[in-house]
Amino acid sequence: MQEFKANKLRTLICENQVTLASPNVHQPLFLYSDFRLDRMLDIPRFVLECNKTLLPAATVKQTDQGREYFECEDWFRPFFIKTFDDLISTNPYFLKPFDVCEETKCFFRALDAMSSPPSLYGLFERKLRGRNPSNLKQRIELLNEFIELLRKELNSPAVKEAIQNREKQRKENFTSCKLLMSKLFQKYGQLRVIAVDFAYTPDQQDLQHNHPTDLKQEFHGSHRLERLKQQIAQFLENRRRNKTLKQIVGYLFCFGHSLKKGFFVKVISFLDGNTCGQAENYVKYLSKYWGRLTNQQGCTYFCDGDSSQSPTVGISLIKETDKEQRENLMLGIQYRCQLEQFFRLKYLAANSYRRLQMSQPPVINKGKLKTNGLNQNLNVKKGK
Repeated sequence: MQEFKANKLRTLICENQVTLASPNVHQPLFLYSDFRLDRMLDIPRFVLECNKTLLPAATVKQTDQGREYFECEDWFRPFFIKTFDDLISTNPYFLKPFDVCEETKCFFRALDAMSSPPSLYGLFERKLRGRNPSNLKQRIELLNEFIELLRKELNSPAVKEAIQNREKQRKENFTSCKLLMSKLFQKYGQLRVIAVDFAYTPDQQDLQHNHPTDLKQEFHGSHRLERLKQQIAQFLENRRRNKTLKQIVGYLFCFGHSLKKGFFVKVISFLDGNTCGQAENYVKYLSKYWGRLTNQQGCTYFCDGDSSQSPTVGISLIKETDKEQRENLMLGIQYRCQLEQFFRLKYLAANSYRRLQMSQPPVINKGKLKTNGLNQNLNVKKGK
């Protein structure tokens, strides 16, 4: 089984936000960048690293000849030396459309409390090394003061409680997912897993450039989220009467927002692995059905699971007895439960609806279980 890793979570978030791969879009693949995304991922990373140690970022020392120089601690380099000034120069205004995590809020509160912002600018130029710049000690003290303020903010009771509540909600969601998976495997023996994103065709004008997306445009408006919720509700209602959709024996819906593709729902469908037909045909059907449901304004993104950088859920047939496949499925779901750990669009944060929705676990008839395509009657005798 793979291990949960922070760098893979970051990769998945980035792919989720700025990569488009859809038959409904003019090209098969779009890859974008957005400095806001980098900041909203790098700042909490820096804050969390600060809190792993009580060491300062750097210290001023003297050579045998009495010259002052500074030395960075291992935890601060090499990544933060390169990015620190970029993080400090981040204008909170550009992050206003987002509900950022507590770690990022602590970062800006600590920065606001400083009389002068810390900076590493020029400290690594060769002409300053081994010399005695008059303000060297003052600048290093300013850097360490910021680090201490940051730790103080992060360890305040209010912040710790907010982070604990976030983690509690994430764990509750994941526990519910594990229960659903356990019951589905217990009932059907093997499951066909299909992951497809339901969204709306992106604004082609916004796809023609690599500049930060204007989130005030109509495509990202809150009414789009309301419409998406209504059409997903209609999808579930139609499932009761539609012969093909009835094949879905369980599902997970993860509502989200992407800088490029707008509001979307990650739909992970579970079908009875003993009876379902070709999965590829089912994916095509879902894509066409979502198009009809949205009056041809919707598009789908197929999660094919080919990325080697992050655990994804694509098409797979998983047996109850295959421990490794089941564990990797749960790992992929675990990552999805944490996609909003660092930021989310404020429309999503303000809404009271459940962003992670799932079907009810099936009722297990103890006298009749479906295993490997066969119905087995279990004779249960008292005392055995």
